[in-house]
Amino acid sequence: MTHRTSVSDRAILLRLENSDPGRGLPSFGAGAHVDLHIERGAVRQYSLVGDPADSGAYLVCVQREDQGRGGSISVHDRLMPGALVSVSGPRNTFALRSHSSRVLLLGGGIGVTPLVSMAEQLHRDGVPFDFHVYARDRRSLPLADHLEQRPWAARVHAHYSDRGDSFRSSGPSALSEPVGGGAVYVCGPDAFVELALSRALDGGWAADQLHIERFRAPDESREGAAFEVVIASTGERVPVGENESLADALEGRGFETYRSCGQGFCGSCVVGVRGGIPDHRDDYQSDAQHRSNAIINVCVSRSRTPVLELDL
Repeated sequence: MTHRTSVSDRAILLRLENSDPGRGLPSFGAGAHVDLHIERGAVRQYSLVGDPADSGAYLVCVQREDQGRGGSISVHDRLMPGALVSVSGPRNTFALRSHSSRVLLLGGGIGVTPLVSMAEQLHRDGVPFDFHVYARDRRSLPLADHLEQRPWAARVHAHYSDRGDSFRSSGPSALSEPVGGGAVYVCGPDAFVELALSRALDGGWAADQLHIERFRAPDESREGAAFEVVIASTGERVPVGENESLADALEGRGFETYRSCGQGFCGSCVVGVRGGIPDHRDDYQSDAQHRSNAIINVCVSRSRTPVLELDL
Protein backbone atom coordinates (compact mmCIF):
# COMPACT_ATOMS: atom_id res chain seq x y z
CA MET A 1 0.00 0.00 0.00
CA THR A 2 1.42 3.38 -0.96
CA HIS A 3 -1.13 5.96 0.14
CA ARG A 4 -3.89 6.42 2.73
CA THR A 5 -6.33 9.34 2.93
CA SER A 6 -9.24 10.14 5.22
CA VAL A 7 -12.35 10.53 3.04
CA SER A 8 -15.14 10.91 5.65
CA ASP A 9 -15.54 10.92 9.41
CA ARG A 10 -15.20 7.10 9.35
CA ALA A 11 -13.77 6.10 5.98
CA ILE A 12 -10.30 5.97 4.46
CA LEU A 13 -9.17 5.64 0.85
CA LEU A 14 -6.29 3.23 0.24
CA ARG A 15 -4.10 3.17 -2.85
CA LEU A 16 -2.78 -0.34 -3.46
CA GLU A 17 0.09 -1.01 -5.86
CA ASN A 18 1.96 -4.15 -6.85
CA SER A 19 4.80 -4.92 -4.43
CA ASP A 20 6.93 -5.84 -7.45
CA PRO A 21 8.10 -2.43 -8.76
CA GLY A 22 7.19 -1.75 -12.35
CA ARG A 23 4.43 -4.33 -12.54
CA GLY A 24 0.84 -3.37 -12.89
CA LEU A 25 -2.28 -5.06 -11.58
CA PRO A 26 -4.96 -7.15 -13.29
CA SER A 27 -7.54 -5.02 -15.08
CA PHE A 28 -11.05 -4.69 -13.71
CA GLY A 29 -14.48 -3.65 -14.89
CA ALA A 30 -16.66 -0.95 -13.39
CA GLY A 31 -18.50 -2.23 -10.30
CA ALA A 32 -15.85 -4.83 -9.42
CA HIS A 33 -14.45 -5.59 -5.98
CA VAL A 34 -11.39 -7.29 -4.51
CA ASP A 35 -10.82 -9.37 -1.40
CA LEU A 36 -8.39 -8.00 1.18
CA HIS A 37 -6.79 -10.80 3.20
CA ILE A 38 -6.41 -9.23 6.62
CA GLU A 39 -4.78 -10.59 9.77
CA ARG A 40 -5.72 -13.97 11.25
CA GLY A 41 -7.25 -15.17 8.01
CA ALA A 42 -10.00 -12.56 7.84
CA VAL A 43 -11.12 -11.78 4.29
CA ARG A 44 -13.22 -8.74 3.45
CA GLN A 45 -14.61 -7.48 0.14
CA TYR A 46 -14.20 -3.86 -0.94
CA SER A 47 -15.32 -2.17 -4.14
CA LEU A 48 -12.73 -0.70 -6.46
CA VAL A 49 -13.39 3.03 -6.72
CA GLY A 50 -10.66 3.96 -9.17
CA ASP A 51 -10.71 4.38 -12.93
CA PRO A 52 -10.98 0.97 -14.66
CA ALA A 53 -8.52 2.28 -17.26
CA ASP A 54 -5.79 2.63 -14.60
CA SER A 55 -4.00 -0.70 -14.09
CA GLY A 56 -1.24 0.88 -12.02
CA ALA A 57 -3.14 0.86 -8.73
CA TYR A 58 -6.33 -0.17 -6.99
CA LEU A 59 -8.29 2.33 -4.89
CA VAL A 60 -10.50 0.95 -2.13
CA CYS A 61 -12.59 2.84 0.41
CA VAL A 62 -12.96 1.25 3.85
CA GLN A 63 -15.45 2.55 6.41
CA ARG A 64 -14.66 1.75 10.03
CA GLU A 65 -17.41 -0.29 11.68
CA ASP A 66 -16.76 -0.59 15.42
CA GLN A 67 -19.82 -2.82 15.79
CA GLY A 68 -18.81 -5.05 12.86
CA ARG A 69 -16.78 -8.25 12.67
CA GLY A 70 -13.42 -6.55 13.09
CA GLY A 71 -12.11 -6.46 9.52
CA SER A 72 -12.53 -2.73 8.98
CA ILE A 73 -10.97 -2.02 12.37
CA SER A 74 -7.87 -4.00 11.39
CA VAL A 75 -7.64 -2.13 8.10
CA HIS A 76 -7.91 1.25 9.85
CA ASP A 77 -5.51 0.39 12.66
CA ARG A 78 -2.87 -1.61 10.79
CA LEU A 79 -2.74 -0.72 7.09
CA MET A 80 -0.41 2.26 6.95
CA PRO A 81 1.62 3.47 3.94
CA GLY A 82 4.24 0.84 3.14
CA ALA A 83 2.28 -2.04 4.64
CA LEU A 84 1.86 -5.24 2.63
CA VAL A 85 -1.55 -6.82 2.18
CA SER A 86 -2.63 -9.76 0.05
CA VAL A 87 -5.30 -8.83 -2.50
CA SER A 88 -7.33 -11.20 -4.66
CA GLY A 89 -7.91 -10.63 -8.34
CA PRO A 90 -10.98 -8.48 -9.15
CA ARG A 91 -14.41 -10.08 -9.23
CA ASN A 92 -17.58 -8.47 -10.50
CA THR A 93 -21.13 -9.31 -9.45
CA PHE A 94 -22.40 -5.77 -10.13
CA ALA A 95 -21.04 -5.10 -13.60
CA LEU A 96 -21.86 -1.98 -15.59
CA ARG A 97 -23.57 -2.94 -18.82
CA SER A 98 -23.53 -1.21 -22.18
CA HIS A 99 -26.04 1.63 -22.42
CA SER A 100 -26.95 4.07 -25.15
CA SER A 101 -29.09 6.43 -23.05
CA ARG A 102 -29.06 8.11 -19.67
CA VAL A 103 -27.95 6.10 -16.62
CA LEU A 104 -29.01 6.88 -13.07
CA LEU A 105 -26.63 5.97 -10.21
CA LEU A 106 -28.04 5.98 -6.65
CA GLY A 107 -25.77 5.41 -3.65
CA GLY A 108 -26.64 5.41 0.06
CA GLY A 109 -23.77 5.91 2.51
CA ILE A 110 -20.85 3.56 1.82
CA GLY A 111 -23.00 2.18 -1.01
CA VAL A 112 -21.61 4.94 -3.22
CA THR A 113 -18.33 3.03 -3.62
CA PRO A 114 -19.08 0.56 -6.46
CA LEU A 115 -20.80 3.35 -8.38
CA VAL A 116 -17.70 5.55 -8.55
CA SER A 117 -15.93 3.32 -11.08
CA MET A 118 -19.17 3.23 -13.07
CA ALA A 119 -19.18 7.01 -13.22
CA GLU A 120 -15.58 6.91 -14.47
CA GLN A 121 -16.50 4.46 -17.24
CA LEU A 122 -19.69 6.25 -18.26
CA HIS A 123 -17.81 9.55 -18.47
CA ARG A 124 -15.13 8.02 -20.68
CA ASP A 125 -17.73 6.39 -22.93
CA GLY A 126 -19.69 9.62 -23.31
CA VAL A 127 -22.87 8.13 -21.83
CA PRO A 128 -25.01 10.75 -19.99
CA PHE A 129 -25.56 9.95 -16.32
CA ASP A 130 -26.54 11.44 -12.99
CA PHE A 131 -25.01 10.25 -9.71
CA HIS A 132 -27.15 10.85 -6.61
CA VAL A 133 -25.46 10.22 -3.26
CA TYR A 134 -27.17 10.17 0.14
CA ALA A 135 -25.72 10.50 3.64
CA ARG A 136 -26.43 11.96 7.08
CA ASP A 137 -24.25 15.01 6.36
CA ARG A 138 -21.22 15.92 4.27
CA ARG A 139 -18.73 14.72 6.89
CA SER A 140 -20.25 11.24 6.84
CA LEU A 141 -20.39 10.92 3.03
CA PRO A 142 -17.55 8.62 1.92
CA LEU A 143 -15.37 10.17 -0.80
CA ALA A 144 -17.08 13.58 -0.70
CA ASP A 145 -13.90 15.46 -1.69
CA HIS A 146 -12.94 12.78 -4.22
CA LEU A 147 -16.30 13.08 -5.96
CA GLU A 148 -15.98 16.86 -6.17
CA GLN A 149 -12.56 16.57 -7.82
CA ARG A 150 -13.47 14.16 -10.61
CA PRO A 151 -13.92 15.49 -14.18
CA TRP A 152 -17.56 14.39 -13.97
CA ALA A 153 -18.23 16.23 -10.68
CA ALA A 154 -21.08 18.20 -12.25
CA ARG A 155 -22.97 14.91 -12.55
CA VAL A 156 -22.90 14.35 -8.76
CA HIS A 157 -25.89 15.41 -6.67
CA ALA A 158 -25.36 15.17 -2.91
CA HIS A 159 -28.32 14.82 -0.54
CA TYR A 160 -27.97 15.18 3.24
CA SER A 161 -30.53 14.21 5.86
CA ASP A 162 -29.40 16.94 8.24
CA ARG A 163 -30.61 19.43 5.63
CA GLY A 164 -33.99 17.74 5.30
CA ASP A 165 -33.01 16.08 2.01
CA SER A 166 -33.36 12.34 2.65
CA PHE A 167 -34.07 9.73 0.01
CA ARG A 168 -37.37 8.83 1.65
CA SER A 169 -38.60 12.41 1.51
CA SER A 170 -37.30 13.40 -1.94
CA GLY A 171 -36.02 10.91 -4.48
CA PRO A 172 -34.67 12.15 -7.83
CA SER A 173 -37.27 12.93 -10.47
CA ALA A 174 -35.43 10.67 -12.94
CA LEU A 175 -36.88 7.65 -11.10
CA SER A 176 -40.20 8.54 -12.72
CA GLU A 177 -38.68 9.43 -16.11
CA PRO A 178 -37.68 6.10 -17.73
CA VAL A 179 -35.68 6.13 -20.96
CA GLY A 180 -35.16 3.35 -23.46
CA GLY A 181 -31.58 2.10 -23.53
CA GLY A 182 -30.93 3.53 -20.05
CA ALA A 183 -30.65 1.96 -16.61
CA VAL A 184 -30.73 2.52 -12.87
CA TYR A 185 -27.92 1.23 -10.61
CA VAL A 186 -28.53 1.25 -6.86
CA CYS A 187 -26.30 0.36 -3.92
CA GLY A 188 -26.91 0.90 -0.23
CA PRO A 189 -28.79 -0.46 2.79
CA ASP A 190 -31.70 -2.79 2.15
CA ALA A 191 -34.40 -0.19 2.88
CA PHE A 192 -32.70 2.28 0.52
CA VAL A 193 -32.49 -0.32 -2.26
CA GLU A 194 -36.07 -1.50 -1.82
CA LEU A 195 -37.46 2.04 -1.89
CA ALA A 196 -35.44 2.86 -5.02
CA LEU A 197 -36.69 -0.27 -6.79
CA SER A 198 -40.28 0.44 -5.81
CA ARG A 199 -40.12 4.03 -7.07
CA ALA A 200 -38.37 3.08 -10.29
CA LEU A 201 -40.90 0.35 -11.11
CA ASP A 202 -43.82 2.64 -10.22
CA GLY A 203 -42.22 5.32 -12.39
CA GLY A 204 -42.20 3.08 -15.45
CA TRP A 205 -38.67 1.65 -15.55
CA ALA A 206 -38.59 -1.97 -16.71
CA ALA A 207 -37.33 -4.60 -14.27
CA ASP A 208 -34.42 -5.51 -16.55
CA GLN A 209 -33.24 -1.89 -16.45
CA LEU A 210 -32.71 -2.03 -12.68
CA HIS A 211 -29.47 -3.29 -11.16
CA ILE A 212 -28.70 -3.46 -7.44
CA GLU A 213 -26.05 -4.33 -4.90
CA ARG A 214 -26.52 -4.25 -1.14
CA PHE A 215 -23.78 -3.65 1.37
CA ARG A 216 -25.86 -5.18 4.14
CA ALA A 217 -27.64 -8.48 4.10
CA PRO A 218 -31.33 -8.19 3.15
CA ASP A 219 -33.59 -7.48 6.13
CA GLU A 220 -30.58 -7.20 8.44
CA SER A 221 -32.59 -4.93 10.76
CA ARG A 222 -35.14 -7.73 11.14
CA GLU A 223 -32.75 -10.62 11.71
CA GLY A 224 -31.35 -11.60 15.09
CA ALA A 225 -32.26 -13.18 18.41
CA ALA A 226 -35.61 -12.26 19.91
CA PHE A 227 -35.58 -9.82 22.82
CA GLU A 228 -37.87 -7.72 24.97
CA VAL A 229 -38.22 -3.96 25.21
CA VAL A 230 -39.24 -2.41 28.51
CA ILE A 231 -41.04 0.94 28.26
CA ALA A 232 -39.44 3.04 31.00
CA SER A 233 -42.49 5.24 31.67
CA THR A 234 -44.95 2.38 32.21
CA GLY A 235 -43.00 -0.85 32.64
CA GLU A 236 -44.83 -2.37 29.67
CA ARG A 237 -42.88 -5.16 28.00
CA VAL A 238 -42.86 -5.39 24.20
CA PRO A 239 -41.52 -8.59 22.61
CA VAL A 240 -39.44 -8.24 19.41
CA GLY A 241 -39.31 -11.40 17.32
CA GLU A 242 -36.35 -12.88 15.49
CA ASN A 243 -37.61 -11.61 12.13
CA GLU A 244 -39.28 -8.43 13.35
CA SER A 245 -37.77 -4.96 13.44
CA LEU A 246 -37.73 -3.01 16.69
CA ALA A 247 -39.66 -0.16 15.06
CA ASP A 248 -42.36 -2.51 13.79
CA ALA A 249 -42.76 -4.06 17.23
CA LEU A 250 -43.11 -0.67 18.91
CA GLU A 251 -45.55 0.65 16.34
CA GLY A 252 -47.60 -2.53 16.68
CA ARG A 253 -48.14 -1.59 20.33
CA GLY A 254 -49.17 1.96 19.47
CA PHE A 255 -45.86 3.78 19.99
CA GLU A 256 -44.88 6.41 17.41
CA THR A 257 -41.28 5.89 16.24
CA TYR A 258 -41.15 8.93 13.93
CA ARG A 259 -39.00 6.99 11.48
CA SER A 260 -38.40 8.88 8.26
CA CYS A 261 -35.65 7.30 6.16
CA GLY A 262 -36.09 3.81 7.64
CA GLN A 263 -32.40 3.19 6.86
CA GLY A 264 -30.56 4.42 9.93
CA PHE A 265 -29.37 7.59 8.20
CA CYS A 266 -31.52 10.51 9.34
CA GLY A 267 -31.83 10.09 13.12
CA SER A 268 -35.56 10.87 13.30
CA CYS A 269 -36.29 7.63 15.18
CA VAL A 270 -33.58 7.94 17.87
CA VAL A 271 -34.72 6.91 21.37
CA GLY A 272 -32.86 7.08 24.68
CA VAL A 273 -31.61 3.83 26.24
CA ARG A 274 -32.15 3.28 29.98
CA GLY A 275 -30.81 -0.26 30.23
CA GLY A 276 -29.39 -3.11 28.18
CA ILE A 277 -26.92 -2.95 25.29
CA PRO A 278 -28.09 -1.96 21.80
CA ASP A 279 -26.93 -3.75 18.67
CA HIS A 280 -26.25 -0.62 16.61
CA ARG A 281 -26.84 -1.05 12.87
CA ASP A 282 -27.26 2.60 11.90
CA ASP A 283 -25.17 5.08 9.92
CA TYR A 284 -26.41 8.10 11.88
CA GLN A 285 -24.52 7.96 15.17
CA SER A 286 -20.80 8.51 15.53
CA ASP A 287 -18.51 5.75 16.82
CA ALA A 288 -18.35 7.53 20.19
CA GLN A 289 -22.14 7.57 20.40
CA HIS A 290 -22.27 3.87 19.56
CA ARG A 291 -19.81 3.12 22.34
CA SER A 292 -21.82 5.15 24.86
CA ASN A 293 -24.99 3.12 24.14
CA ALA A 294 -27.06 6.12 25.26
CA ILE A 295 -29.41 6.20 22.26
CA ILE A 296 -30.64 3.78 19.61
CA ASN A 297 -31.99 4.12 16.07
CA VAL A 298 -35.06 1.90 16.38
CA CYS A 299 -35.62 1.62 12.62
CA VAL A 300 -32.60 -0.65 12.01
CA SER A 301 -30.97 -1.56 15.34
CA ARG A 302 -31.65 -4.43 17.74
CA SER A 303 -30.42 -5.57 21.16
CA ARG A 304 -27.35 -7.49 22.28
CA THR A 305 -29.03 -8.28 25.60
CA PRO A 306 -32.30 -10.18 26.26
CA VAL A 307 -33.92 -7.01 27.61
CA LEU A 308 -33.56 -3.43 26.39
CA GLU A 309 -35.16 -0.58 28.37
CA LEU A 310 -36.07 2.47 26.31
CA ASP A 311 -36.91 6.01 27.31
CA LEU A 312 -40.48 5.92 26.04
